[in-house]
Amino acid sequence: MKQFKELVLPCLRGSVGNWVYYCTVIPFKELERIDTTHRIKEDKNLDKWLQRELRERVEGIKKYLLNEEERFFNSVIVGLYGEIPDWYSLDLSAIEEKFKIIISEGVRESLGVLTLSGKEILFTIDGQHRIEAIKRARTENADRFKSDELSVIFVGHSDDEKGYVRTRKLFATINREANKPTPNDLAIIDETYAYNIVARMVFARYEKFKGKIALTENYDLDRNDHSHFTNLLTLVEVNKKLFKAVKYRESKYTSPSYEKREELYSVSKEFYDYITTNVTEYKDYFNGKKNLNKFRNAEHKKPLNLLFLPVGINLISGIYSYFKVNKKINKLKTLINKLDYDLYEGHFKFIYFNPVQNKIVTANKTLGRNLALYLLGEKLSISDNELKKALAKAYSINELSPEFKSFKLPKKLK
Repeated sequence: MKQFKELVLPCLRGSVGNWVYYCTVIPFKELERIDTTHRIKEDKNLDKWLQRELRERVEGIKKYLLNEEERFFNSVIVGLYGEIPDWYSLDLSAIEEKFKIIISEGVRESLGVLTLSGKEILFTIDGQHRIEAIKRARTENADRFKSDELSVIFVGHSDDEKGYVRTRKLFATINREANKPTPNDLAIIDETYAYNIVARMVFARYEKFKGKIALTENYDLDRNDHSHFTNLLTLVEVNKKLFKAVKYRESKYTSPSYEKREELYSVSKEFYDYITTNVTEYKDYFNGKKNLNKFRNAEHKKPLNLLFLPVGINLISGIYSYFKVNKKINKLKTLINKLDYDLYEGHFKFIYFNPVQNKIVTANKTLGRNLALYLLGEKLSISDNELKKALAKAYSINELSPEFKSFKLPKKLK
């Protein structure tokens, strides 16, 4: 690791909640000592995703720096651990005497000098793009920035799992309250909602999914992606259903305890163990008998199976949750493979897929769930006639047409 010289900085010390922070200004040239690629996530691939976005976004900021005379940034937040920096409070007695004022103890303890030895490990919690852009801009025109300083807030970081959680939570809170992160970024950084936290745990720990979960900007997954079973955002959506089934209530103010995280991870793991053990198509894929190109393709008339689309995995998790709550999981085991998931000829064509337009349909999730439960012999909250009308609509059959009269619901499975 590169060693830096000692750096003495003017500093204001403060506290909020259980954080102690140090506000200072650092010359642009000294920002080299701050690492913008430091790992704080559960799995290195989650960090890589955020760093990919870092590379894509800094170019615009760099251009702003190189071309704008009235350039300005707000404060960045930097984590600090390893070597402990020295803090020296200022002696303000001369000011008191000269101006005949009384300076409180709180003010005395807040004003001082912070000394970095150069051995500390500094990394960005909020402001990666700005710091990286400054570094790149300086490589092109260092003289332009010789008098520029960046406002920096230092916070202490503990280099252990609890420290990572605390720092990720700060990162997520800051970004949630400022520019809203993308759903995928929030899934990676959030330390409040269990469905995001446990999705990352599944990503990092569930053996069958190693290397098979994609990181995508949104909920869609490229149908020609034959490397990934699904994406991280699908794991998040699945967790929402599973946790609701076990009556876990999310809070936007407090993080789940470590014990609760493990408990909820077990809920998710139990679901994935169940489907990869009992659903034929999943067994064939995870046992290596069939590749993804046997189940998912973008080209017309090539194999396309609902189970290998995010919307299909969500359907299965909803069905599983229903049978789990109603203590009928053994019944589901006997029937789940009788559902036909082929999207060209199976039970769910026109509900989740339009074969004429070769287009995935995501607006019929309630219909898909109701049809699946109907086929599995469960009592619905709507009548059979209402289900028939909804299904006919998905098939583009008008209720007033002669075709509707002959249209029938599929037979229930036995």
